[in-house]
Amino acid sequence: MKIILIGWIVMTAIIGLIGCGERDIRLDETKAQQTAIYYLYHRALIADTFSRTLWNMPIDFRGMDSEKRLLYFIFKRDLGRAKVLQAIAIDTSNLEFAPCDSGVCDFGGMSGVIDGYYAFRIPISNLKIDSNIQFKCNLAKDSFYVSFAEVSQVRDSAITYPFENHIEISKFIHQSGAASNIGSFISMKDKDIIIKRLALKLTEGLTTKEEKAQKLLDFVSEQIAYSYEDHWYQTEITKRAHEVLIAGEADCSGKSTLYASLLDQCSIPYSLLYFDHHINVGVRGNFKNENAYTFKIKKDIYYMAETTVPLFQIGESKLQNHEILDKVLFYSRPTQSKYVYDAITNEKLVLIDHLEENE
Repeated sequence: MKIILIGWIVMTAIIGLIGCGERDIRLDETKAQQTAIYYLYHRALIADTFSRTLWNMPIDFRGMDSEKRLLYFIFKRDLGRAKVLQAIAIDTSNLEFAPCDSGVCDFGGMSGVIDGYYAFRIPISNLKIDSNIQFKCNLAKDSFYVSFAEVSQVRDSAITYPFENHIEISKFIHQSGAASNIGSFISMKDKDIIIKRLALKLTEGLTTKEEKAQKLLDFVSEQIAYSYEDHWYQTEITKRAHEVLIAGEADCSGKSTLYASLLDQCSIPYSLLYFDHHINVGVRGNFKNENAYTFKIKKDIYYMAETTVPLFQIGESKLQNHEILDKVLFYSRPTQSKYVYDAITNEKLVLIDHLEENE
């Protein structure tokens, strides 16, 4: 078990995570329990307290012992032990509370200040999961719900493009390094039932691809809050499209992942445009060109859609810090190819798969 706990009360930083794929399934654990563990333990949602959504109360996940199949949680004492145990445990006697009430508490290899909180650990096989639950996505204004069955189905990595998940970028930063290949996180057309349903809802009644592209951008830029997770945890945290939607927040890479996935469902041509510490999406279409935020790939012109700026109008809006969009470093077109290209030379960049998040 590799866990770094920065106090019981503050957010956990977890390393050495093992994704809950088929290799982790135990005979005594149900599919619903496995789905819950995947999202609780998935670093893409670790900061978004998925446990609070799952049990509809402020219970916070703090770590997992993958060998003993134990999960660690905390909750405030005023929430009440009986209430929490009834919500989370099949057998309320089959769990263990931390052996201390205040001060620094050492519990199963974890250590942190526990004042005002209960900490406990529970076997995965004892988790009570309501598989009929509807999750309300954490959007700024709109309401959108996803079912537990949908969340379970889109666990499958087959919904995204089967590309290597990192790009070798040493030539751009003049030292050894890699960046996430955002194309590998995008939901393919008709593969992600949640993103497809959202795309159809948002574009209902619209006829042109330009109208649809702008409507989808409005949703991402206005309903998904900007997140500073990467800065807080000093690591790049990538989310798939439905994970961005459920969390209701993401940085430029997560917002671009969701937007590109929505475009994909509507068969709207797009490209991923990588800048220095930034990424956005280029959309092909008949847009106005009042801001000159465009990028040409061979004969195709892509209009930059800035997902981090609310009310951004494709081809029209102008940014105060427009210099960030002056130089595209590399680009990709996931619907056409897995490759990522140097924006100047059009040479293919090296793709690598050894930086697996869940390995």
